Amino acid sequence: MAVGLSLLIGVLVAFTLVLFASRRWRVVRPRLLRRVGFALTAVLGGIFAVFLVGDTLSDPGGWAGAGLVAAWAIPLVAVGLLAWLRPRATTVVSVLLAVAVISLSIWSALDPSGWGRFENHHGPIRAVAVFAVAVVLALWGLHRTLGAGILLLVTGLVPMVLSAAGRHGLVSLAAASAAPVLTGLLYVASAFTERRTSHHSRGASG
Repeated sequence: MAVGLSLLIGVLVAFTLVLFASRRWRVVRPRLLRRVGFALTAVLGGIFAVFLVGDTLSDPGGWAGAGLVAAWAIPLVAVGLLAWLRPRATTVVSVLLAVAVISLSIWSALDPSGWGRFENHHGPIRAVAVFAVAVVLALWGLHRTLGAGILLLVTGLVPMVLSAAGRHGLVSLAAASAAPVLTGLLYVASAFTERRTSHHSRGASG
């Protein structure tokens, strides 16, 4: 499954880069990059969510597991809808969410043993936070592409860099960080391509 998923991501990225290099697709490049970036978050985030829900419903399971799933799923849906319907109002929320993820990562880096015990008891908090924030930022990025792209890169890379030394929970964190890093790169490329295309269009018309 992991090999198939890696091949799928590679094909999507290669296809995007081919279109990015083609002059025929100059007009649609920014929109295409955004859509491919969002699709990556949707696919990778969906797979992560399925495994996360499955693990939580089996351990601890029961109402406790359902409560833990609801604790992140309900806010994710609410803030995700806000990012989609009210992108301007979501700007401050998006920045605060990225800051919260970085704060958790700093805490884990300063006290890796204490954080390890905390996650052993409560689950992969950092991975869940990165996953949830990445989904919100990906939705917000369909309207605010550059800002969301930068925050996605920060959200995906900073926890990995700060947690590399401790290694606790690194596998789940790496799985959650793949989507924001890839989508962040595509969003930033989309924003800069759109600006360059707009600049060339104004120059040609002038």
